[in-house]
Amino acid sequence: MQKQPRKEYQKTYSMELSYNRLLLIFLWQYNHHGEEGLNLHLFEETFGKTQGSHYYDKWMNCFNRDLRDMIIYFRGEGENGQKFCDMVARQIEVYRKNRKHYGIY
Repeated sequence: MQKQPRKEYQKTYSMELSYNRLLLIFLWQYNHHGEEGLNLHLFEETFGKTQGSHYYDKWMNCFNRDLRDMIIYFRGEGENGQKFCDMVARQIEVYRKNRKHYGIY
């Protein structure tokens, strides 16, 4: 039996990434307005006052609001890392809804 030639874009791995989802995440990070971003209140609401303040300081002052660096910071703290991702997802949804009337997203 002869093997079919593999198309260049054919999936050969188990992890699946969505271009549109990644694009939305990166657009949010690059282009969100103040009310769509991550603020001290959200961090404290998500992690509690002490930890929230600590993580917010890391987000703003150590990592300059860089998602990649903040996610790496949570390695070994999977539960808090997921809380951070959930918080980001909520704000990205706000960002997306605010731009829906422009016919984007």
